[in-house]
Amino acid sequence: MKKYMLIGLVAFVAMFAFVNCKLAAQKQYVINGTIKGVPSGTVKLIYQNEDDRTSKTIDSGIIANGKFELKGDIGVPKMMTVTLEPGNWSFNVFVENSPISVTADTTGSTHYDYTAYGMGKGAMVKNFTETGSKNYDDWMKYQNDPGQKQYEPAFAALEKKFKAAGKDIDAEYRVRDQMDSVQKLLQVWQKKKIDEYVAKEPSSVAGIYMFNQLYMFVKGTMTYGSLDSMLNKYTGEAKASTYYASLVKSRTMLKAVQPGAVAPDFTLLKRDSTKFTLSSTRGKYLMIDFWASWCHPCRQAIPHWKTVYQKYHDKGFEILSVSDDNRWKDWTKAMDEEKMPWAQVDDEFPVKNMPAKVGSLYMTTFIPFYVLLDKEGKILVYSGDEAKIDAKLKQIYGEL
Repeated sequence: MKKYMLIGLVAFVAMFAFVNCKLAAQKQYVINGTIKGVPSGTVKLIYQNEDDRTSKTIDSGIIANGKFELKGDIGVPKMMTVTLEPGNWSFNVFVENSPISVTADTTGSTHYDYTAYGMGKGAMVKNFTETGSKNYDDWMKYQNDPGQKQYEPAFAALEKKFKAAGKDIDAEYRVRDQMDSVQKLLQVWQKKKIDEYVAKEPSSVAGIYMFNQLYMFVKGTMTYGSLDSMLNKYTGEAKASTYYASLVKSRTMLKAVQPGAVAPDFTLLKRDSTKFTLSSTRGKYLMIDFWASWCHPCRQAIPHWKTVYQKYHDKGFEILSVSDDNRWKDWTKAMDEEKMPWAQVDDEFPVKNMPAKVGSLYMTTFIPFYVLLDKEGKILVYSGDEAKIDAKLKQIYGEL
């Protein structure tokens, strides 16, 4: 009897160990890769943090006979970059805790060289496939949807038109405006498609990743209410993802610059290197003008703001121009040329390759951009449309 009990116990322990191993395996990603063009070398799995533009190597391995294997626990699924050396070849894959197969061919890759800007050179691999990740499958289905592809010919034609404009900056900006119009049509289609997907798959990380990618292009125009409403649709892994956390941070920052909120305070340097603090302007209506010397429409708008300033300045209206120039001499040269009679400060770039400090604080993703404040420093208008500033000033002061 004892003999049978011992055998039963051994069998139970073996079965328990097998189940534990299987569960452990399910909590790991196992990426098996086959590479054509890099027979030997090294492979890295890198996470790119789009919020601060940093990267972190999550895993690495050896390429032997054009093959590699990577293993680990990714937790919540993420879009990752696979980098191959020698050659700095790279492509993106969705990594999740499941068996994943990747095949890639370096033929036809797009090469780049940014060494002149203090960055590296390499190539983006165009010919690759991934199997085993539902997130990747759903992302690629979205990317390759005919509804999305329909805009590619229009963009290609406008790209040729832009190049043909040569050094005619006005012609270039007319083409840019046309590109923006097509881009807005595409973004409307994307938002509708994402809404449909999230309604069916609210916990999918692919869904929050789709929206995160779209938001990078529309966050200058998407309202706080629209962003908040969208984030409330996600559940499960999507809500636990880094993409959701990034969007929640954006929502918090966007809320801080909504009409009715007290404008975030800041201190920047004037031309004479003295400090200028926003809150020192309390008691007057103030328009913050985000601009730059290199921004053609910003400089085209200056004559208009000179007229507005002349009309309302004696009534207590001020303008503060915040330049996005990271080269002081470009900023001062533009000021000498434009002769703007109001206060001027230059934004700061404390982190390399990141947007300016105050521009980021105010969630400005394009310029010119305007923020109108009341006498208590509360935001009245937050917009890239100068007509909205004009209308509010007319309401405040009347027609002069």
